[in-house]
Amino acid sequence: MKKINLVLLFLLFTYAASAYAQWEKVADYNVGVGAMAVHGSTVFLYGYQGRQYVYRSTDNGSTWTNIADKFPDKVYSVHGHGNEVFAIVGINGIYSSSDDGVTWSSKSVISFSGGAVLSLVSDGNTLYALSNRNAVFKSENNGSSWNQININYTQAQVLGFDFAASGNKMVFCAVNLGSFISTDSGANWTLKNPKINIGSVHTVNGEIYGSTYGMYKFVADTGWASITSGFPSGIGVTASTRSTVSVGNKIFTYYSDIILRAGKVFMSENSGNSWSEVGNNFPTTLASSLNDFLAATPQYLYFYNSNSASVYRYPIQPSTAVENNETTLPQNFSLSQNYPNPFNPTTKISFSLPQSSNVTLKVFNTLGEEVAELVNGYMGSGNHSVDFNASNLSSGVYFYTLQTYGFVQSKKMILMK
Repeated sequence: MKKINLVLLFLLFTYAASAYAQWEKVADYNVGVGAMAVHGSTVFLYGYQGRQYVYRSTDNGSTWTNIADKFPDKVYSVHGHGNEVFAIVGINGIYSSSDDGVTWSSKSVISFSGGAVLSLVSDGNTLYALSNRNAVFKSENNGSSWNQININYTQAQVLGFDFAASGNKMVFCAVNLGSFISTDSGANWTLKNPKINIGSVHTVNGEIYGSTYGMYKFVADTGWASITSGFPSGIGVTASTRSTVSVGNKIFTYYSDIILRAGKVFMSENSGNSWSEVGNNFPTTLASSLNDFLAATPQYLYFYNSNSASVYRYPIQPSTAVENNETTLPQNFSLSQNYPNPFNPTTKISFSLPQSSNVTLKVFNTLGEEVAELVNGYMGSGNHSVDFNASNLSSGVYFYTLQTYGFVQSKKMILMK
């Protein structure tokens, strides 16, 4: 009976914490329309308002440092990929930092005539640079060199706006045209939209999500499937979604109603099958930025409101970890063998923490290259588990490593497709 009561108390506390969690304003910075990015727990806010601003925070947004003087030209995009943070400087220069933005150096220059390279994205394995014309650039060596992929379309001018990829699946969003899709790594493209053009795209755990007047998931055979369960009924008529981000299995998207002039953030934890509103005390003024004004670390969701020139944050838990309801704390740090093993394409990894601490859980290939970061943040003591989806990886041997409070342990797992 005592254990049941403790479990009920835990559930009640969890519900109460969720119900009363709210958005908190943590900074006032005018960086123009602005954009945000993260790498691990480091947060970046950047934009141009009379001059260049690139703010960096390592304490969950409580304090910020302007590092714009690290760059010789305007910064168009900041993006975390693997063990580095990348930035597009000027219209085609690639800079990188291996210390979360403390120091930066020139990495490469993308050779592209007739346009500019203005944003960076990745699918967890490969880094991409999107141009403002009909081209996207692909790097398989962390930005040292780039290969150009063209979107050939003769009926109208193609101006790149957003891009997402997952293995050989790619979606290229173009101004006034919507989404071009490819299922053969960019060799062939088809213009395919739902009733209203897809305006932005984002990759989560091997799946591509599209935002427009509604919310969609890319399905290779049919194109786009609507996923709006839980959104207000007006979505698709007066309301749109933008700036989708994710951490673990949590997906966040910004919802705005053009009639009510109100914005909200919605979250899904089941691959977009259902959505619920995130927190309360959300700012009432709408964001005017087109994309990239949401960012998520394992600890917080961040929102830059360009109309009020303010940064807000919302507390979240590490999305891939699930607490065990056992009342007895583990005595030692430990990392369990994943189950099932071999697996295809999902498996569960469990670990135990005898005390609260900062935790990282990462997956590496046989070359020692990081292919996934499952946990990166502060976690409470107890037994935890993580669901790992390897749908975007090829068959083979992988290693996962838990590191925390002087404890490091690795185990091998086998992906068989």
